[in-house]
Amino acid sequence: MMKRAIAATWLALTATASMAAQPQTGACLTSSEVSDLAQVILPEAIGAAGVACASVLPPSATIRQTGSTMLSRYRSEADRAWPQAKRIIGKVGGVDDVAMLDSELVRPILTTMLVAQVTKTINVRDCGSIERIVTSLAPLPPRNTADVVAQMLLLTIQAKTRRGEKIDLPVCFETAK
Repeated sequence: MMKRAIAATWLALTATASMAAQPQTGACLTSSEVSDLAQVILPEAIGAAGVACASVLPPSATIRQTGSTMLSRYRSEADRAWPQAKRIIGKVGGVDDVAMLDSELVRPILTTMLVAQVTKTINVRDCGSIERIVTSLAPLPPRNTADVVAQMLLLTIQAKTRRGEKIDLPVCFETAK
């Protein structure tokens, strides 16, 4: 249930990182940077989940409301976060000149990759749970939701790292002081 939502967002972030070429040696993302990427990806991930779940959720479901106030807020915040996300993609991909990522094609390509990744990972049995998660987070400001998603991703990444599994998104694990 929740694992599927985490996995879908994880794959979206992985698509972002892999789009930026091979990770630069030593480059890793802080939790704040993962939140920035999540903020850019969230509206498209939610929209993709709505498409994937259209056969089992009613048209009134939150994730199926492509023109909703919630998604408008998320898209607006994603637009504001995009310049920072480009810098992060450049960091992971070893691109020193972020202007190379200024093409109007970069974001739509990322979105296309994201929609494909998210849609193929969603099992329709989990659509009700995904809907409940998104509906519960909807009243929060988009940044808070991005932070929640990022922290869930970071917990998943840490667990995979402890199990020795391959991680595609290079994350700097910050230690608590």
